[in-house]
Order: sequence, then structure tokens, then C-alpha cells
Amino acid sequence: MKAETVLWTGVMVYFAVIGAIYFAVGGEPAGVALLLLAAGLGGLVAGWMWGWRRRNGDRPEDLADGDAGDRTGIVGVYPSVSLRPLATSAGMTAAVLGVVLGSWMTIAGVAIVASQMALLTRDADR
Repeated sequence: MKAETVLWTGVMVYFAVIGAIYFAVGGEPAGVALLLLAAGLGGLVAGWMWGWRRRNGDRPEDLADGDAGDRTGIVGVYPSVSLRPLATSAGMTAAVLGVVLGSWMTIAGVAIVASQMALLTRDADR
């Protein structure tokens, strides 16, 4: 995450400098606020990445002698063939159509989606 941290720190600095220049030349308050909020967003992401790196250390990709095999874990564990995505899409359709047809259909659609997501998660954990 070393490269990502530098990138997001650069985003923060860029928008802060542009916001300061925009404020100095008499820019409108909304533009200044948006530029400074963009700098704050970049700072939030950079701060999170810096903290993650401090807690967890460098990833294998960040090391000079890192190899592609250093990060590989279990590969190829996928859930079996299932009709749950089809049932989930039917539930989403019912939930959206319930806005027009009635709240009973929305409730049924949300219940179908929730149950299918729970079952899909359970199947993926096996």
C-alpha cells in the first residue's frame, strides 16, 4: 500500500493547493468548499491507508524482493452451481414492483432477497 498511500496523499495536497490558490484569486465560496472537501476526502483515504500499513506492515507487493507467490493463498474455492442468484433477482424484481403494486409485494421481495443472500453466504462458507 506504499504506492497507494503516496497517491492519495498527493491527491490531498493537490486539491488543498488548488483550493488555496482558488481562494486567493477570489473564487466563489462553493468552489473553494468543494476543492477543500476533495482534499479532505483524499486525506481520509490516505490516513486510513497509513494507519493500516502501520498496524499490518508492508504487503508482499511493497517489498523489493516480493514475488507473486508470496501472497497466494487458497485458489479455486467457489460455491457450487446454484439457483440462488435467480431467486435473488426474482426477489429484487418483486421488491421494485412493490413500489407500484403495493407494500405487500415489497415486503415479500425484501424477505426473498434477505433469505437468498443468507443462504448464498452460507453456501459460500462451505
